Amino acid sequence: MGLALTLGCAGEAETAEALEESAEEFSTAPGEANHEEITSTALSFLKPAVLTALKTGNVSTDALLALSNAAHFDDCNFSGGAAFVAAKQAEAVRALGPSVLLPDGDAAAMLAFGHSLHALQDFYSHTNWVELGGDVLVDQSLTAFPALTPYSVIPSTGFIVVQGAKPRQTAVARDADAPYPEYAVVTVRKRRTTAYGLVSGTVDYEPGNYCPAPVAMTHEELNKDKTTVSGRTEQHLAAKSLAIRQTRHEWCRLNQLAHDAWGDAGTERLAAWVADPSAAPDCTTE
Repeated sequence: MGLALTLGCAGEAETAEALEESAEEFSTAPGEANHEEITSTALSFLKPAVLTALKTGNVSTDALLALSNAAHFDDCNFSGGAAFVAAKQAEAVRALGPSVLLPDGDAAAMLAFGHSLHALQDFYSHTNWVELGGDVLVDQSLTAFPALTPYSVIPSTGFIVVQGAKPRQTAVARDADAPYPEYAVVTVRKRRTTAYGLVSGTVDYEPGNYCPAPVAMTHEELNKDKTTVSGRTEQHLAAKSLAIRQTRHEWCRLNQLAHDAWGDAGTERLAAWVADPSAAPDCTTE
């Protein structure tokens, strides 16, 4: 899908209107457009045309990459999801290079960045991060999004990434007969150490399932995508809050990556996307 983009005043209204029409085609939840709302709330300081382009790129992920579990952090494919985020943000940074002319470069950057935001927003609603008590971001660095390798420890919480065959002398478990949210609590025991295990829901139409059978849950059993999912309103709101915070932080990451790659020219390119600098995040603290 191509995105036309005008950052100046002339034609901005027409561009925003056209992009909104494109975005409607990819609305992820008619009547409850959560990806759009999360992005708008987190990045409200951006110009309307830019914000619309990012939302279009975000929600188009469900149509363009519907069969990619990495693009949605499904099927316990955490290594794939992390690599997807890092690759899409690297793609955005390349498009911001001085040799890539406007408007094509910015449009490509917004599309790629929007894809990365979709995946990270899905991370909180498709995994058991919230059910395990996770109330901090999965990553708050300003370097490239880190690898999430199978059975590694996530520094911010101590959760273990459960993906694929478990290592020797390691056991994974959950109480499948417990009520929600208790049935979503996974533990990983290695020798005499026990920690919480991070998993995500399985989706049967997406190729590749990396969730160990003893702790596997379907997407329907675990997702917190909407307020209408019965009995999960509290967890939905918690996941949504974390997704807003992560999305806002990703703006800081993108700025740092662009500066690392292109110096002041990179950050100046992104500054042109901003409508209200006073409302932008302080990237030294967020």
